[in-house]
Amino acid sequence: MKDERASGERGEAAAAAQEGANATPSADPRRFVRPQLRALAAYHLDLSPCPHKLDQNEVPFDLPRRLKERIARRWLARDWARYPDFHSDELRRRLGRRHRWPWRGVLVGNGSNELLGVVLEAVVRSGQEVLIHLPSFGLYKAFVLRAGGVPRFVGPRPDVRLPLAELAAAVAEDPRRPLILCSPNNPTGDAAEPAAIERLLEALDAPLLLDNAYGEFCRYDYRPLLARHRHLILLRTFSKAWSLAGQRLGYLLADPGLVDELIKVKLPYNVGHASAIAGEEALAAGAAVDRRIRVILGRRPQWKRMLEGLGFEVFPSEANFLLVRHPQAARIQRALEARGVRARDVSGYPGLDLCLRLSVGSGRDLRATERALRAILEEIRA
Repeated sequence: MKDERASGERGEAAAAAQEGANATPSADPRRFVRPQLRALAAYHLDLSPCPHKLDQNEVPFDLPRRLKERIARRWLARDWARYPDFHSDELRRRLGRRHRWPWRGVLVGNGSNELLGVVLEAVVRSGQEVLIHLPSFGLYKAFVLRAGGVPRFVGPRPDVRLPLAELAAAVAEDPRRPLILCSPNNPTGDAAEPAAIERLLEALDAPLLLDNAYGEFCRYDYRPLLARHRHLILLRTFSKAWSLAGQRLGYLLADPGLVDELIKVKLPYNVGHASAIAGEEALAAGAAVDRRIRVILGRRPQWKRMLEGLGFEVFPSEANFLLVRHPQAARIQRALEARGVRARDVSGYPGLDLCLRLSVGSGRDLRATERALRAILEEIRA
């Protein structure tokens, strides 16, 4: 009886296998992706070489060669067959010392964007609304959708400044919705005063994710708010002021108890040996980085004067880039590219019609951009 049953099962299996072989190919597997995510456009920028690359808010300085060599020596001395530390604790300790914050309230990630996703995945409930101001960093919407939330957009204002009054009204309407605030804001450069953020924190009964990626270029320091408001999460990066965009390294500062919970969501070993060492050595050379930041802050008004002198409307900026408006923005952007200067066309952002964004580049970038713009504007007037 047992042999007959086994024989029958083998026959059924063979029949099923034959049926599978004869079946028509399955439908498009993209149908398995959630519709909200399929509707998104993939993030894309032109990464081809360009003599004057001003489209990604990068600083114009590489790390000094001696510092890179020190990083390389430490990296070569590591055993690459071994996993890195679970959570980059040595880097967390060094960041804690720099920011005078408990190191267990520091979390390190593969870029601050990874940590933004970790926080949202941890705190957003399925179907919960998350407040996002407009205009702002384009990936926030994707991160909220990935976490199962629903983006609730606030703004834009006609002057494209941060819509703080409108955000306050949205918080008053329902204080239990998490809020993502970018200050200094990308792509506008506008920044909120700490008192304005504190008023939002006092009204919120949910996390406030403060994206402070450009904080080193800003006159406002939001770190003192952390001790008074345990639901504030401050996100920062090594990609901008620290010249480590190629290493993909970011961090957040938050209540240590909250970080203990976020660690459960963050993948272990998320920062490799090289990036962690680069972060540690960059922090050790912090005085040199601070001098470079002062150089960029000194150049920012030079870029502003140049652009205004050529007829651009230049918006206030607390970052290492400038947002400008011109009636011929799209034509100017294309013509700049043809002359070896790459600016970012941000006219597709809400409220930013006819706008371009340019990084505060080197003195050489400044001179090349001015020459190119003068020639382009002369052609437009002809």
